[in-house]
Amino acid sequence: MLKNSRILISLVCCLAGFSFSHAQNDDGPAESPAAIELDALFEEITGELRGGANSSADLQRFLVSLDALMTKYASDKSEDAGRIAFIRASFIHQLMDDTDGAVEALKALVTDMPDTEAAGQASEYVQMIEEQISREESLAHLVGNPAPELDFTWMNVGETKTLSELQGKVVVLDFWATWCGPCVSSFPHVKKLTEHYAGSEVEVIGVTSLQGRVHGLGAAPIDVRNDPAKEYALMNDYIAKMDINWTIAFSEQEVFNPDYGITGIPHMAIIAPDGTIRHRGLHPAMPHAEKLAMIDAILEEFALPVPGA
Repeated sequence: MLKNSRILISLVCCLAGFSFSHAQNDDGPAESPAAIELDALFEEITGELRGGANSSADLQRFLVSLDALMTKYASDKSEDAGRIAFIRASFIHQLMDDTDGAVEALKALVTDMPDTEAAGQASEYVQMIEEQISREESLAHLVGNPAPELDFTWMNVGETKTLSELQGKVVVLDFWATWCGPCVSSFPHVKKLTEHYAGSEVEVIGVTSLQGRVHGLGAAPIDVRNDPAKEYALMNDYIAKMDINWTIAFSEQEVFNPDYGITGIPHMAIIAPDGTIRHRGLHPAMPHAEKLAMIDAILEEFALPVPGA
């Protein structure tokens, strides 16, 4: 899946910055031929990206240019040659979405140029990729298995104390916090979803945890550290101000809940009536029709009424 031009430019400039970290001032040694050519290539790439280039053909062409530099300096085991190899591998991973190819290139760099700074960076990069793959494989096992328990310490409506008490319904969990801009920006989408399933066997719950501060009620955040009662009370004011029509709950577990694999918010998960996770890692602002299709399929599976059917 291709990334947009802004992300491409940002990443390429970041990698270029790594490449030129060795650059000397005007009174120091001149840059090597490899560094000069790499500099020119990145000026070309960033210029074309700013001009709108971000298709598969564009990315492939850029990779061919990096391959040409690799071939030209194949016998060069200097730091500059190592940087070319590292940037090429990073390009394969981050821009071409080819994890296997990137790992192969990074390991080759470590083998061919073991004494370079780039080889050290490559070893760390491989470790990061392998840890990421391991996490993703672990999180993939969440889907289809029982949802980890949530213990609710406060809820604006009802007296539900645990997630498991809601078995029998489809439960949509939206993990969020008042300081999270993307979470707040997603409110209209959550509101629309709640309105669609009003009166049905679907429960939408915005799950947060004690944060020690409340944003959005004034010009500055309100400090509520070590005062849960005040944070709970202010949430009622926040709900009224934001015209929230779904249930808001504080969980004893942190909003960045490792049991659900949450490393960023907003993070939406959909729980089936049997208590199993059916979807996770969703963004509440994803297309409305896609969310409806996921939820309606679960309702049909458990012979529950589907609104508008």
